[in-house]
Amino acid sequence: MIARLQKFDGGRVGALEMRAAGGISHGGIGNRSYRHWNGAGMKRSVLWRWVAGAAMIVLAAGSAFAVTSDDAAKKAAIAAAPGKAQDDVWPKPVTEFLAGNYLERADVVLTRRSGDLASTIIRWATNSAFSHAAMVYTGAQFDQGISGTFVIEAGTSGVDLTKLSDYAENKSTFVAIRRFNREWFNAARQSRVRGVLLDKIKDTYDYWTIWRIARNLWFGVQSKISTKEKAVEAYHDRDWEPPNEYICSGLVQIGFVQATIEAIKRGELSPEVLREVVFTKSAESRLPQPGDWKLLGDDARATAALFQDVLNDELYAITPEDLAQTEKLQWLYLIKDGVVHKVTSYADVLALVN
Repeated sequence: MIARLQKFDGGRVGALEMRAAGGISHGGIGNRSYRHWNGAGMKRSVLWRWVAGAAMIVLAAGSAFAVTSDDAAKKAAIAAAPGKAQDDVWPKPVTEFLAGNYLERADVVLTRRSGDLASTIIRWATNSAFSHAAMVYTGAQFDQGISGTFVIEAGTSGVDLTKLSDYAENKSTFVAIRRFNREWFNAARQSRVRGVLLDKIKDTYDYWTIWRIARNLWFGVQSKISTKEKAVEAYHDRDWEPPNEYICSGLVQIGFVQATIEAIKRGELSPEVLREVVFTKSAESRLPQPGDWKLLGDDARATAALFQDVLNDELYAITPEDLAQTEKLQWLYLIKDGVVHKVTSYADVLALVN
């Protein structure tokens, strides 16, 4: 069969000439059938193109809606979790940091103040980048009705609560944050550690302010020349309390030790965990070696309970540098010039501080 299709302009109808053996004559039924088939086919083709176009529009709209919905969901998640949504953006402003959920109860706070003579002498006496220590006590992320984060510390007026922002927003002060991370150190034990410090709230010292400052500075010089443990003993021999600038770090240490011993005495923890909360190697060396506690049998708990009483002076003599050097606390943040940096080591801290 041979066919020839001719197309004409001006809206004329195409003609089909068809020759076939015994076929249909020109202009007969074959021509009319083709015109009918050709018109219906064109209509179906137009219809399919229209359907396909509509489907593409629907798919595009659906994709746009999905993207919009995902964006809305992400924005909702950010609003619902302040302090977590932008954890990958560091450094960050201290105001954003303090408004977020970055801190936990019993986090250890180390500070130093530039241009302060007492801070400089304390750091010199202890070979430390820091001159003061405190502990995160509470904040808006922990307790309702509180608008700021508070630390508990031993200062010149005794043990008291202070807003962390007083340190963090002061551009002459560096603030470092460390954390004790253990599976057994849950929220209840965090609360008890800070409670030990709270038990000493408003403890006061009956000395004139100028005498207290002079005594504290002399303590630093004396501990530099001899040892800090002997300096503490000398103060007790004179019926003095060791200076509060050093009690600040010793107080943090006592909080961890006392709270842990209480849990050991109740049978909640093994005596072996006591080693984990002693932040100075000299005091840690007085404890039984790991695995040796079981040799003490029923006396293990009583031995752990005696540890604080026997080494009380040495524990109180712990300095901010001991808290900075220990591998048992995790480095988290350094605040400098109103900006918070993430840190993972003491080397990171010193690089930023210096």
